Amino acid sequence: MAHRSMDKGGRTLFNENNSYDKVGDFLRDPYIPRKGFPEPTICPTCNAVYHHKHWHFDPKLLDEAKKNKNVKYHKCPADRKIEDKYAMGKVFLSGSFVTEHTEELINIIKSEERRAKENNPLDRLIFIDKRDGGIYAETTSDALAMRIGHHIKESFKGGKEDFNFRSGDKFVEVFWHKDI
Repeated sequence: MAHRSMDKGGRTLFNENNSYDKVGDFLRDPYIPRKGFPEPTICPTCNAVYHHKHWHFDPKLLDEAKKNKNVKYHKCPADRKIEDKYAMGKVFLSGSFVTEHTEELINIIKSEERRAKENNPLDRLIFIDKRDGGIYAETTSDALAMRIGHHIKESFKGGKEDFNFRSGDKFVEVFWHKDI
């Protein structure tokens, strides 16, 4: 377990791995280096381009980056998390409603991922699995897991939704339960 320095309020300031550093109210993602990536950088796995300190899925940027003699190739944080199976969000859907609407719910989860990664290529699904009569999914970001939970609750007019945040890092478990 990494050592963490805390301020008087118990907020994480530093650990030796430069992960989960907290600056103000912002927790750092351990897969995103403090200094970013050199520009331009192309992810060889998904072809996302690092440009102006953000990753983008943009064919025009990709073509420009490939023509740049200084282009670097480095896996983006999302592809590294997928490879390492490093989830920052977990989604659990349960109940008789889920059993009756499994395929529809899986399609909604995949659709939310597609929409989310249009804005942020680092918001991705690691996997979706049918488990114990429910659905279990892992995501590369806490934001995508929360987005999925909110969208399902709104789409199906209710159900019991719960978010569990782990203290000191960027991880969330989203639980949604609905019976018929």
